[in-house]
Amino acid sequence: MIRLIFITIFLFLLTGCTTVTPAVTEYKIALKTFEPSVVSSGCRDKSLKISQAFSSNSLMSLQMYYVQGNGKIYSYSQAKWNNSPNQEITSQTLKVLRDSEIFKYTQNSKSRSISDLILEINIVDFMQYYNKDITESNANVVISLTLIEAKSNKVVASKTFSAREEVQALNASGGVKGLDIALDDVLNQGVEYLSEICK
Repeated sequence: MIRLIFITIFLFLLTGCTTVTPAVTEYKIALKTFEPSVVSSGCRDKSLKISQAFSSNSLMSLQMYYVQGNGKIYSYSQAKWNNSPNQEITSQTLKVLRDSEIFKYTQNSKSRSISDLILEINIVDFMQYYNKDITESNANVVISLTLIEAKSNKVVASKTFSAREEVQALNASGGVKGLDIALDDVLNQGVEYLSEICK
């Protein structure tokens, strides 16, 4: 009987000392399926290599950040990226350009193939913003694309694209949805621009 009491007390103390850590939700950038419109065939004889995107260190980590009020940056404690925004945006740009079929071949930076053109990506902004009172939020995406001739390193074209999407749910999930929509818009702008350059 005494042994049973000791076991009960031990189990009670053990469960009392256990802390429950909230689960961390992972998010992935998920663009809708890209449907290419009528594009120019001017670069169909050219091959393209996409460089790894340039970005701030915060976009190279799995930590998910947001901005509140006058520029103060915070991180979500129960949310993180499944893959860093830097890598994911590079990957999505590659996919969209392959689907658009503007170029004969579109390869990533790790490819050993020699390409005619190189596309540099600079992620200027990829962030969820809240107002001071956290009653409104929007997702902002700003990306610069620079097309370079591989042999001469001459800049063929360069332009910055931006999109802002109002966030419906004031949390990490809402922010991710907003960033998905804004990034989709920016990449479509980029495809249209590169298509025009190739005319």
